[in-house]
Amino acid sequence: MDDLPLILAAPLMAAMIWTDLRHMRISNTLVGAVALLGLGCALAGLMPDLAPRLIAGGAVFLAGLALFAMGVMGGGDVKMLAVLVPLVPPAALPDFAMLLSATMLAGALLLMGVRRIAGGPESQWESLRARGRYPLGLSIAAAAMILPLGL
Repeated sequence: MDDLPLILAAPLMAAMIWTDLRHMRISNTLVGAVALLGLGCALAGLMPDLAPRLIAGGAVFLAGLALFAMGVMGGGDVKMLAVLVPLVPPAALPDFAMLLSATMLAGALLLMGVRRIAGGPESQWESLRARGRYPLGLSIAAAAMILPLGL
């Protein structure tokens, strides 16, 4: 089952959604946990096509560094994508990219609406106070959890 690494990562993705919405931050601990999961999956033989997966993760990291330098992405987003992409089967990378784009659009629209209703300086949720910023961890995690469903 090619999607098993992503399925195993689902609880970590749920934690990422929570922390990024709550604090607009993806912790290094969470990034490390996903990286360790990937290492465990590789050692267990769940990722036989490891070389293309690692190349994809490296390419995403380099592109993410450029986006980080331009102020487009946060550091946690870059690190998480770099360790998560190797969990995606290489043949499913285009689908993951499309899902990521779709969840970014849906998430931005949803967050705009929620900010109008419950946002503002008094909100306990950083993502509801942070105008002009988007918790990308929401979309990264959603795409990673939807992909194994084959939708």
